[in-house]
Amino acid sequence: MNQFRGLFIGLTTIDIQYFVEYFPSANKKIKTAPPEILVGGPATNAAVAFSYLNKGAILATPTGMNSFSGFIENDFKLTGINHFDLIENQQKKPVLASVITDESNGDRTIFTHHPNEILASISPEILFTNVKPDVLLLDGFYPEFSIACAQLAKEKGIPVVVDGGSWKSQYSEIIPLADILICSSDFYPPGIVDIYSLFRFFKDAGVKKSVVSGGENSILYSTEKGRGEVPVKTIEVVDTLGAGDFLHGAFCYFYLHFNYNFAKALEAASKLATFTCKYPGTRQWLNFKF
Repeated sequence: MNQFRGLFIGLTTIDIQYFVEYFPSANKKIKTAPPEILVGGPATNAAVAFSYLNKGAILATPTGMNSFSGFIENDFKLTGINHFDLIENQQKKPVLASVITDESNGDRTIFTHHPNEILASISPEILFTNVKPDVLLLDGFYPEFSIACAQLAKEKGIPVVVDGGSWKSQYSEIIPLADILICSSDFYPPGIVDIYSLFRFFKDAGVKKSVVSGGENSILYSTEKGRGEVPVKTIEVVDTLGAGDFLHGAFCYFYLHFNYNFAKALEAASKLATFTCKYPGTRQWLNFKF
C-alpha cells in the first residue's frame, strides 16, 4: 500500500543516451554501442524515485498522442506512476533529449529543447480533488498550470518543493510559492554570482528552506536555523544522468517519512541519489535494493 501521495508536475522527455570513451571534436564521427532510449524529465524522474521508495507516485505531465505514447505509458506502469495526462487525446510531439555520457567518469552532456505551451485538459482544482496530495513538486515547466497548483497547495497547507534546474523567467513567480527549493550549483538568477548571494536571494523571496547540490561535492543548505551541509559519499560513478532529479524525488518521500525533518530527509535523499549513479541509465538502479 502506498504510504504517501506525492504529486509531481512538469516535464516528460524521451532521452536517447549514448556512452562514449571521449567527447568528439568537430566534424568527427564516433561509433558506439546501440543507445539507450529512456523516459526522462525532471518531474518524471523525481516521481520515479518517490515511487521506488513509496510504491507509488502521481505525475501530472503532458504526453498526448505520438509515436512514443505506448513506450511512455509502459514506463509509467513499470515504475508505479499514476499518470494524469495534461493534454489527453491531443497530438503532441515529444520533447527529445540527446545524452552523451562519458564512460570514464559518468559525466553527461545533454542536447534538448524547451516544450511548447499547452492548453491543459484538466484544471488544477480537479487534479487536487482527485489526488489529495501530501507533497507537491514542480520542475518549473508549464508555468501557468504549475503556479496555479502551487497556489492551491499553499492554501491547503501542502508542502511545495521546487526543482531549480536552469534559470527560467517563470521562476520569478514560482520561487515565492516554494516552501523548499532544491537547485544545482549552476542555478543562478540574473545578478547572482555566488552561493551566498543565492541563499540570500531565496530567503528574500520568502523560501524558508533552500538546497544547492554540486555533484560529488557536499550538498549545501540554508534554513530558518542557519546553514549546513551534507557530505556526498564517494563511489565509483558509472552514470550521473537523472541523479539530481532522483535527489528531489527521494527528498519528497523522506521529508514525509521523517515527519518533516528537513536535514534527515536531505541526508537520506543524498544517499539514494548517489546510489543511482552506480548504474547506467535512469532505470537500471530500480532493480537493486537501496
